[in-house]
Amino acid sequence: MNIKEVILRTDRLKDQKYFYHEVLGLPLLKSSLPGSLSFGAGDSVLTFLEGAEESYYHFAFTVPDNRFSQAKEWASSLVPLNPVEDKDEIYFANWDAHACYFYDPAGNIVELIARHSLNNGTQHPFTSRDILNISEIGMPVNDVKAAAEYLQKELNLDIYHNDSATFAPLGDADGLLILSDKKRNWLGSGKKANIYPVDIILGDGKTKTSLDGYPYTLRS
Repeated sequence: MNIKEVILRTDRLKDQKYFYHEVLGLPLLKSSLPGSLSFGAGDSVLTFLEGAEESYYHFAFTVPDNRFSQAKEWASSLVPLNPVEDKDEIYFANWDAHACYFYDPAGNIVELIARHSLNNGTQHPFTSRDILNISEIGMPVNDVKAAAEYLQKELNLDIYHNDSATFAPLGDADGLLILSDKKRNWLGSGKKANIYPVDIILGDGKTKTSLDGYPYTLRS
């Protein structure tokens, strides 16, 4: 599953512009202040819309499978990394992936993840231009099982490796919708998985899917 664009809300649009463009070095695709910002993230677009209230999300950028250490070093030179079990990285054995986490100015939990099953390595030192795509977006819900069953049917998605009553990743290694019980904390943070509006564009975006009771829109 390819995530083409993720559209989030923020009350710190100017700070986000500086952070993602000037600090992380992502290409600025569109800037309309006040209003919206869009950044290139490899094959994906990260968009922020002006919001009236504080909000935060979890999303992940995929980096080349052989450049995780360099990507982590690059990130740690720019922002503090968030500890996970007293370490600055985590290895997911069932996903065969390494990840690290940090906050952006709005408090979003940003993840860099190298999925070793993808065989997408590079032969040059890591830079922000080697961010390959947005591969995860968090969607907190009240009932993970019910939401997962609905989206599996509507979007023809599979559970990725494992799920539980509080957590269900839908999709594949290229892109995942991360359904989380809103009582959980996002990994790499001490923050509850709160519900905020998000728009997700998959594929050609011609078919609109909503999740009843939630401010989520998916176009596939």
